[in-house]
Amino acid sequence: MNQDLQRRWNRLVVRIRTEFEQLPCSERDWIATQTQEIARVQRELQGLFEEGGGSLRCCSCLGECCQLGKNHMGLVNILACLSAQVPLAQADFSRSCPFLGDRGCLVALEQRPFNCLTFICEEIELAMGPQNAATFYALEKELRVLYLGFNSRYLGAGLTGLLIRGERAGERPLLGSP
Repeated sequence: MNQDLQRRWNRLVVRIRTEFEQLPCSERDWIATQTQEIARVQRELQGLFEEGGGSLRCCSCLGECCQLGKNHMGLVNILACLSAQVPLAQADFSRSCPFLGDRGCLVALEQRPFNCLTFICEEIELAMGPQNAATFYALEKELRVLYLGFNSRYLGAGLTGLLIRGERAGERPLLGSP
């Protein structure tokens, strides 16, 4: 099962890289602009998470919320890496989350999946305080809109992960119209 997931993942990444390289400059510019805006919002969300003691609290539970991470990494996250010309973290499907290393998440904050940045447990939410929690959820809505902009543009995009979207797309271009 893990080897099958690994092969599927690797094929999808190659497909996206190939399709991305064939896009016109105007489309790559749109992707760059949108992924930069996503990165900005994700940094703000992370700041609020940190103010609520998120990193320390996550270390104490050893990232239980990361257990289903194999379905979080999506097209937008890969496009963010390609657009910024940063290496994509190497997936390891023998782990509970293929992007979770011994010291935490292997994916840079700016390219991390939507679910990984927008989920906070009750303990962290309470530690944030009401005002920061309200700001966090307002930013979550802003981020959702940005991700859904890709969903309406590309067949392979969506808030469900790339493994799921790729299976649904079949052989159709992942960067093709939905």
